[in-house]
Amino acid sequence: MGHKRYGYLPKSKIWREIVNSLGDYSLGNAEISSIAQNTLRNVQSQYSNLRNDPSINASFEFLVQVSLAFQKNDPLKYLSENKIIDKEELSLLRLARGATKYKSDEVASHEYQTFARQAAIDAINNWYKSNIERGRSLFSEGIDSTAIFRKAANGTGFCELSRLYFSKLTERYLKYFLEREASTKISNVNERERFSREIEKKVDEISKHAFETAKITESFSAGWYYNHVKDELPKENEIRNFLTTSFGKMKSELLREEAK
Repeated sequence: MGHKRYGYLPKSKIWREIVNSLGDYSLGNAEISSIAQNTLRNVQSQYSNLRNDPSINASFEFLVQVSLAFQKNDPLKYLSENKIIDKEELSLLRLARGATKYKSDEVASHEYQTFARQAAIDAINNWYKSNIERGRSLFSEGIDSTAIFRKAANGTGFCELSRLYFSKLTERYLKYFLEREASTKISNVNERERFSREIEKKVDEISKHAFETAKITESFSAGWYYNHVKDELPKENEIRNFLTTSFGKMKSELLREEAK
């Protein structure tokens, strides 16, 4: 589900291989293995907490609102009335601003809030780009943005959008915990900075790894959407239950990765 829009996705390297390929930092295999394993364990632990974070709930609810809007006869009116866009004109920039402002006062951690907001923005941007007709760009004339976003108003479109959200969130946490874990192993400041630069060079591999990890949420996302997003926004506990199950599935997937 979703592969025909994203094209062929090569099987990503397992996490240890990604970390091993970051470069020689005068660390032995045991230290590299420790950085790789502890990064995964930190992300797994984080998944157990994310479902209860208000910013995570708000950012995912924002995506549900966007999908729900395009079930409506007048989606722009719905988006405007729910303070997702500031006026009845649609653009990626307005949606990005909406993601930043949506329930912004519901925050327990500003760090979590930043990750969550950016994951939602990245998901929408990447989903939109993948649904533009082949040969056209964001800047091509005559693009009907409303027609494109109506593709997100069913289970197939929503599961693609939610997979991107979970993958972008995972990507950010993998990079964050990888750098944090490496800083405990690499004492030299210059070497740590070089390590950080190497991580940026590997961002495509990290992104593919996160995207493949998030695949496990697809079929569940589609079924949940068909059952719960019917003309109105699901209740908060229904969204929280969805996140609990999705993060649980992804945690299990990373546990299998750790065992490889």
